[in-house]
Amino acid sequence: MELLRRRIFEEMGRGSHRWRLTWLLPFHFLTVALLIFWGESQWRAIVQVVAVFVFASLTIARVFDGAGRLKAVAFLLGICANLALVATTGGLASPLIATSVLLIVVAGTIMSEPPWLPIAAFGILVTGFLSFAMLAHTPIGQLVGPLHAGPTGASAEYVSLAMLATVFTMVGVARVGHGLTRAYERAAVELAGRREELCTENVARTRVLDGLAARLAHEVKNPLAAIKGLSTHMARQATDPKAAERLAIVAAEADRLQSIVDGFLSFSRGLDDLKLGPTRPYEVARELAVLLETRVEEAGVAIAVTGDPDLMLDADASKLRQALLNIVLNAVEASPRGSTVGVAVQRDCDGARLVVRDDGVGMTPDVLDRIRKPYFTTKEGGTGLGLAVARGLVEQHGGTLEFKSTANKGTTVTIQLPTKAKLCARLPDPRRTGAEVESGSPATAGVR
Repeated sequence: MELLRRRIFEEMGRGSHRWRLTWLLPFHFLTVALLIFWGESQWRAIVQVVAVFVFASLTIARVFDGAGRLKAVAFLLGICANLALVATTGGLASPLIATSVLLIVVAGTIMSEPPWLPIAAFGILVTGFLSFAMLAHTPIGQLVGPLHAGPTGASAEYVSLAMLATVFTMVGVARVGHGLTRAYERAAVELAGRREELCTENVARTRVLDGLAARLAHEVKNPLAAIKGLSTHMARQATDPKAAERLAIVAAEADRLQSIVDGFLSFSRGLDDLKLGPTRPYEVARELAVLLETRVEEAGVAIAVTGDPDLMLDADASKLRQALLNIVLNAVEASPRGSTVGVAVQRDCDGARLVVRDDGVGMTPDVLDRIRKPYFTTKEGGTGLGLAVARGLVEQHGGTLEFKSTANKGTTVTIQLPTKAKLCARLPDPRRTGAEVESGSPATAGVR
């Protein structure tokens, strides 16, 4: 960023130098030539010629030597030359006073390097104007010669020079503003381009890593299945109780690894196209309750499905079942023994609302914020992917997923689904972080 800023300001500085050569220097020559032509006094004309000569010499010298020190000296002496012209043409009453505005704008914007340069430039300008104020009632600080006002008001020479200086200053300020606008646009475009390059590179790298990890997980599935099957078989045939217990632990751990691999594969694959068809959410919930009977009994928890059994949606039943399964499993694992997990299927004006409620330990606001990110889990042995997949499946249907949770009071998850799934032109990516989601994913104390 710093290199980009320096380069842009260097380019603006070079453009400012060209402008001084093609506009400012000719303006000073024209001003002095007009004053001499109109009959300027000798000593004032000498001071004006010397000031313009010094300014011209330094401006031309910068063509052959672009050192930073020479740039600073040339700019400061250019301010002094301008003040000399203003002082010899009437000080505060000078028709060239408007050109000082241009110097202030340039000092505050383009000439930002070195850091002390704008401060020195403002110091010289303030000192010059204070001097003009102190000399305002002396012959040095008054209009004389061709610029002196006549009995009928300002002279034609004064009006002409004031108009010329005003137009020149307006053009200069407009040019500085245009230069700053172009610099900002270039910086914005270049930064956006670099950000796009970084994003593209990161996405490509992520896809490669996801593909590699998915292939690795897929290859692990077969050995895990063999370990689980053989250990279960040997545990049944073992005569030694200790050996049977150890083999049962091996089988349980292989089963846990299998669930982790399955979750990662679902997550890394992303979302396939929906296969829409008539779907009754109540029936999906009832099938889940039957499917989880054994696990629910082991946990000492009950599942109660209530609601409208006739509610019909146009949805992908298998994906809806998968999303609801992840949510209900979290609720079951978070619930204390003897409690009930409620699954309510309600008709809504826009479709259906599925509410999953548990009486578990709930979550703090900090945990609620962190569970939106994949791989974050509060459950020992969890993958932190179940909620990400569930959120992606719900959003793929055009639905939303909201939750409310209070520590020590449980969690309520609400799934809103349209009557007909609104197919997305771009599939939702369950791998994005929670910062991109307006409302969090459903969760319970045991986030998978």
